[in-house]
Amino acid sequence: MYKWLDGTFPGTLKKTIVKKLLLDQFILTPYCLTLFYTGMSLMEGSDDIFQELREKFMPTFQRSCVFWLPAQALNFLFIAPRFRIIYMGFCGMIWVNILCWIKRQSLSTETTTETATMTTQTTNTTTTTATAISNVKA
Repeated sequence: MYKWLDGTFPGTLKKTIVKKLLLDQFILTPYCLTLFYTGMSLMEGSDDIFQELREKFMPTFQRSCVFWLPAQALNFLFIAPRFRIIYMGFCGMIWVNILCWIKRQSLSTETTTETATMTTQTTNTTTTTATAISNVKA
């Protein structure tokens, strides 16, 4: 993609950099996030492979903009084309960790909700059982 961007929009003028950033962030990123969430859902055996994508796409995309727009601006402004692979590899390693954190962040919330639901159900069952025992004794 970067060879195409550099070939199509050569140079480091501000206007050129903005075009590269917008194309990269708003064309490539939605596609990659869709592949990530649906692919992970398929591998995890989810019943609805698009549920996680629907829930997490926008928050992930927003974080992606916060991370990648400055990273790519530095890339296009200061990094020589022959060193971009190294720079992007480093940025990619950081982003993958952020992406994993985002993915697991909601799961812990869902787990907490499930635990709270189970606790409530257990409490209700215990209360019902205690009431039934009290009624039998009376």
